[in-house]
Amino acid sequence: RFCKSANPMASLSFSSLVSSATNLSRSVSALAASTDAHLRQLDDEQTDAVDRIVQPPQRATFNSAAQRAEMHNRLTKQALAANAAGDIAEAASLFAQASGLDPRPTTILSHVNMRLKLGEYELAAACYERLLAGETLSETAWYIAAARHAEAL
Repeated sequence: RFCKSANPMASLSFSSLVSSATNLSRSVSALAASTDAHLRQLDDEQTDAVDRIVQPPQRATFNSAAQRAEMHNRLTKQALAANAAGDIAEAASLFAQASGLDPRPTTILSHVNMRLKLGEYELAAACYERLLAGETLSETAWYIAAARHAEAL
């Protein structure tokens, strides 16, 4: 049975939705297994680098969350401008600084994207795997990370 609705998802049958959910669950399980295998191949220094990117140490010297958020937003705007201007190393540095103030998943993902653009494929792949295995990314960010992970391999 199919439902008629303006929502395209509503036209899917229940069994096709269950099938899609099952396939997504298998994909996530396979990704988690490949993440574990890949992280085991990294040496301690590389693993530390992944940890610093995905779980940045808090370097906040501001007194309030509002001040940290304001500085994070300022650094993120500067990083986006640097990326648009082609200064990828500067963009990566700025995203790292912003993540240290406020570790938002999208900022961390942007930092990893810059690492990929810099040709740091192994590091980027490991970071994407860690992000994909966690539960901090929105659905859209998860799909972006999955696509970029494929590029990094």
